[in-house]
Amino acid sequence: MDLKRVGIRILVTGTRGKSSLVRLLHAGLSAVGLRTYSRITGVLPRELSPAGPRVVRRTSPVSFREMRWWLSQIPMDAEALVMENSAVSPLLQPAAGRWLDPTLLVWTTLRPDHEDAWGPGVRGAAEALLQGVPKGVPVLAGPEAALVARVLEARGPATLMDLPFSFREGNVLLAMKALTLSLEGLGLASSEALASAQRAMEFLPPDVADFRILGEGEDLLAAAFSANETASTEQLFIATGWRAEETTLLFHHRPDRPARLRAFLPWIRSLPWRATAFTRTSRPWLRLGRLRWTDEISDPASFAAWRRGRGKVFACGNVAGWPLEFLLGAARSLEEAS
Repeated sequence: MDLKRVGIRILVTGTRGKSSLVRLLHAGLSAVGLRTYSRITGVLPRELSPAGPRVVRRTSPVSFREMRWWLSQIPMDAEALVMENSAVSPLLQPAAGRWLDPTLLVWTTLRPDHEDAWGPGVRGAAEALLQGVPKGVPVLAGPEAALVARVLEARGPATLMDLPFSFREGNVLLAMKALTLSLEGLGLASSEALASAQRAMEFLPPDVADFRILGEGEDLLAAAFSANETASTEQLFIATGWRAEETTLLFHHRPDRPARLRAFLPWIRSLPWRATAFTRTSRPWLRLGRLRWTDEISDPASFAAWRRGRGKVFACGNVAGWPLEFLLGAARSLEEAS
C-alpha cells in the first residue's frame, strides 16, 4: 500500500509518554470517524485498529524493523496512522520517518534516558532524538524541547506548547493540538469533531502500566514502574503526597538497563526512605554500596506476600518481568470487580 494515500500520518517520539500519546491520538481520531491504525511499542506491544487492540506476539528479539513490518500490514481502508518511534540507537532513529513519511511529528518529552546508547544528560537524549526528525515535516513538541527549538525550526515548521505539571493533562493537551493540526490540514476540524475527540481522550481508561495507586487501608502501592527516568519518577512520587519517611522505595532492575539504575541512585539516596528494596531478574555486576539487593521477590505472588503489612510502597525502575505480570493481574481483577 502507498502510505501517502493516508491523509494523516503521525510519528511520535520523545523520552516518556509516547505510548500514552499514541493511545490518546488513536481514541480521538477514531471518535472523529476516521479508520485509524496505531502502533504502540511500550511495555506491551500492540496494534490499535477499528477492530480493537491486538497484542503483537514476538517470536524473536525486539527489533526496530517491527515498525516497517507493521506498516506493510496496513489495510487499504486506513484513513489515519499513528506510530511510536521504537528505535533506540541514534543511527536507527531516522528509519521510522523514512518508512512512515509522516505528515506531523509529535515530540513528547526530553529527559535523560538510555544513557548507555545516547550519552549522559538531556543533551545526549536531544542529540539522539534529533536524528529521527525528518526535514520539512511539521513538529509539535512539549516545553522541554525548547533546548532544541532552533534546530527544529531550521528543519521545518515547529510549535512548542506550554503544558501543565500534570502528566495526564499535558498529554491530553498535546494530543488535542496534534489532532487539531491534522484535521485542519484535511478541512475536517469542525467544532463537533474536536468536541468528540476531546471527550474520547478525556474518558480513555488508564493503560495497564499507567501510574496508579493500588491497595486498600494502610497497604498502598504507588505503581510507577513505567516511568523510565528520575524526573518523571520524582514527579509521580510528589503527586502521591506521601512522605519518604513513611514510604518503602522499591526499584526493579533489568540487567540490560544498568545505566538506568545508576541514574536513579542519586535521587533514591537523597531521600530518607523508611526502607529500600532492589529486585533483580539475574545477578548484576552493579554494586549498591550500603543499599542491598533482595531475592524475596521473583513473581507476582512473592511480591504480594512481600507487600503485606509494609504500608506505603512506591515502586519504580522497570516494568518488564514480574511487575508487568502483576499489573496485568491487577487489571483483570478490576475488570472482574466492575
